[in-house]
Amino acid sequence: MDDYKYQDNYEGYAPNDGYYRGNESNPEEDAQSDVTEGHDEEDEIYEGEYQGIPHPDDVKAKQAKMAPSRADGLRGQADLMAERMEDEEQLAHQYETIIDECGHGRFQWILFFVLGLALMADGVEVFVVSFVLPSAEKDMCLSSSKKGMLGWGFSMGTNYHFHSWRVFVIICVLPCTVSMVALRFMPESPRFLLEMGKHDEAWMILKQVHDTNMRAKGAPEKVFTVSHIKTPKQMDEFIEIQSSTGTWYQRWLVRFKTTFKQVWDNALYCVMGPYRMNTLILSVVWFTMALSYYGLTVWFPDMIRYFQDEAYKSKMKVFFGEHVYGVTINFTMENQIHQHGKLVNDKFTKMYFKHVLFEDTFFDECYFEDVTSTDTYFKNCTIESTIFYNTDLYEHKFINCRFINTSFLEQKEGCHMDFEQDNDFLIYLVSFLGSLSVLPGNIISALLMDRVGRLKMIGGSMLISAVCCFFLFFGNSESAMIGWQCLFCGTSIAAWNALDVITVELYPTNQRATAFGILNGLCKFGAILGNTIFSSFVGITKVVPILLAAASLVGGGLIALRLPETREQVLM
Repeated sequence: MDDYKYQDNYEGYAPNDGYYRGNESNPEEDAQSDVTEGHDEEDEIYEGEYQGIPHPDDVKAKQAKMAPSRADGLRGQADLMAERMEDEEQLAHQYETIIDECGHGRFQWILFFVLGLALMADGVEVFVVSFVLPSAEKDMCLSSSKKGMLGWGFSMGTNYHFHSWRVFVIICVLPCTVSMVALRFMPESPRFLLEMGKHDEAWMILKQVHDTNMRAKGAPEKVFTVSHIKTPKQMDEFIEIQSSTGTWYQRWLVRFKTTFKQVWDNALYCVMGPYRMNTLILSVVWFTMALSYYGLTVWFPDMIRYFQDEAYKSKMKVFFGEHVYGVTINFTMENQIHQHGKLVNDKFTKMYFKHVLFEDTFFDECYFEDVTSTDTYFKNCTIESTIFYNTDLYEHKFINCRFINTSFLEQKEGCHMDFEQDNDFLIYLVSFLGSLSVLPGNIISALLMDRVGRLKMIGGSMLISAVCCFFLFFGNSESAMIGWQCLFCGTSIAAWNALDVITVELYPTNQRATAFGILNGLCKFGAILGNTIFSSFVGITKVVPILLAAASLVGGGLIALRLPETREQVLM
């Protein structure tokens, strides 16, 4: 055992003369060394050695010693937070001065153009489905339950046709594609970089903004005078595993956990921190706006279609007990009901049935050739010695019918479902007018936003929109409904614009995007709920949708007035 015991002065060497003396040791010292092996001079306990049960008094004493250190840690964290908030306030004021020195010019116009394309892509996303769906469902032969399958893959085979709606979809994709490419060439937000402690990167971008604007103004010699920008105290440090200390999935896992923790902390800070009341009020306003706006924008076209259907049905012709013998019919039959009739030796050639019902009718030795139909059915009919050649009168169009010596030859290929032909233009027109009507509201809100204030803009716009909802009680025609839709969309867009602005200005830079994402997600939920509720009352009653939309707008507008005004406020 003595072979691997060492002491500080290495036994065997004399401390004074440096010569090797050999393993000269005292037997008593060796015995004492064997007894005390595993202990240092201060009786330190080694890992794995039995330490015994601590005395309760020792535990209390240890906890008493640790309590001040915990308190010091909490006080240190609070001091760091207070210091960071002070730094952010100084940065906010300094940043305003720096932006003034950079000026407004070419760089901002380029940024406006790129972001405008991104907003255009977002706006197109809302309306492109309603534009394309009526035409696409015909080409793809989609039933109502399968319309949601459309951007999935499909194979049209030899029946593929390049119709206008496909060109429209390609055009709608262009803003999104161009904005994605253009954003790759735009610099990161300098304010965000400063919040992250990246001073040099932020300074270079601000200098780029300054130089770009000055060159456009004809003053390239003007120097960017800012040399140092206040950087807030960083609370957290990123943990980075180098390539030599971990595998790729370990590095990815650490980055994922770090990012997730940041997002989670930001979300909790928005809903539970000092901004929780603002978040709660904004949540109500966003939800009520989405519920009423998106619910009514879907309800308007459905109601117009309903009015059209009712007017169409009122012109329906009913033929009862007619007898037709040896007649050739080669014209369009539309919006008719034939009951308890008898047709013998009649020919239906190169004709079109549109919204026609044959009920309890007898067909004998008739001939149907090259016939197309929409919403046409044979119900409780007897069909005897009749030939159907090259028609789209498929099996599902004969309800409880009896066939005697009847043949179906070379039926038309393609989609076996009926689609409306005349309402496509109406859908395009209503959607286009609704989109066009927001243009004046956007211009007016942009001009009056800073003069009137965000809160008055939101409250006033929502209350005026609620008044427009009540006038819908008098909309009993297509033209009246289209007019009220345009007025509603034009007045409510001002509330949307002011709501976007105040949402951005109420949160600091490091929580702004998270808060906006949470509220936007709640907005989507309100839109889905509004679409579902409002569309279910089409053709039943107008009272529930109108009152629900008006109540939501009034309640949201009044609650919005409890938010703090952010006009002329320095952004943190």
